[in-house]
This record gives sequence, C-alpha cells and structure tokens, in this order.
Amino acid sequence: MSIFDETKTEYNLKRNMFLDESGGVNIARYDMVRYKEFDKLFEQQLGFFWRPEEIDLTKDIKDFRDLTPHEQHIFTSNLKRQILLDSVQGRGPVMLLPIVSVPELEPWIIAWTFSEQIHSKSYTHIIRNLYSNPSIVFDEILSIQEVVDCAKDVSKYYDNLNNLITLREYDPVSDYDVKKALWMCLHSINALEGIRFYVSFILFH
Repeated sequence: MSIFDETKTEYNLKRNMFLDESGGVNIARYDMVRYKEFDKLFEQQLGFFWRPEEIDLTKDIKDFRDLTPHEQHIFTSNLKRQILLDSVQGRGPVMLLPIVSVPELEPWIIAWTFSEQIHSKSYTHIIRNLYSNPSIVFDEILSIQEVVDCAKDVSKYYDNLNNLITLREYDPVSDYDVKKALWMCLHSINALEGIRFYVSFILFH
C-alpha cells in the first residue's frame, strides 16, 4: 500500500470514514469535508494544548504526604494503572490511520494520539514530584498482574484490527471481518475512555 496514488480521483464528500472502497486518503484537503464535526474537533484539540510542567503540584505533594500508607498505596496503584492504560492509548489510535478514508479524520486521530502522550508525560510529572526515586514506581508496573490484564484487555482489540489490516495487503481478508474488528476496537476505546478512566478519576476525588 502506497501513501500516495497519483491516479486516484478525490471524492471526499462521498466517502465513508473508514474502509471506503476507493481507498485511503490521498490529498489532505479541507476545503470540503464530509464529516465537519471532526474538522471542528481538531481545531478544538489545538486549543487544548498544555504542558504537565505548567501544573503546580505543591498542594498535591502536601496532600499526598498527609495520607496514610494504605491511602498512598491506593493512590499510587491507581496511577500505575493509568500509566499503563495511557501507554496503550498513546499509540493505539494510530492503528486506525491505515483504514481512514477521509482527510478530516487524519489530523484528528494524530492530535488525539498526541494528547494521550501528554497524559502519559503528566503521570511522570506527578510521580517525579511525589517520589524521590520515581523509577521504582515505573519498574513495578508490569509486576502487577491485575494492571497488566487490564492493559491486555484493551490492547487485544487494537492488535486484532492491526493484524487484519496487515493481512489485507497479502491475503484476502473479508471486509466484514475488518469492519467487525474496527467496531469492537471503537467500543473498547469508548469503554476505556468512558468507564475505565472515569473510575480512576473518581478514585482521586
């Protein structure tokens, strides 16, 4: 599969979001878009840029030190879970790019992935301020089976979709199987963002 096809005629307003029979995106043109919502969302994402180092954690450090050892354990364990889940989510969405069929989805997915990477950097910012040796916290993550299982449960849908996309280049794979894998992947993403992360955030309040 090439990232550029000079023979392809663009009909952006008639294309499906993913897996359009005419193929992937060729010209990144935004003068006419079919799914205007994603074009607007991308503009909003650009306005949400922030750096973790901008956040003053002075009060948070004091609050953490006032917690009991059990409470500190719960707080840190929750952070470990978030670190691993956002490690998956920081690279997972780019797996959708090979099957995107409209230009307005490409920058939105890239900006989304970039935002997830900022989240990952923010966890490191927190851990650095709470622990004199933050590496100990990170080194322990993969030894917690429950956290690993949670990440594997999310990543398996990305992996399945990616494997089918790769296979399509060499072997016949039905569109139904790829669309089903995409459907399951999108549901997994929704559950990750709308349930798994919200549970983690609630625990912090």
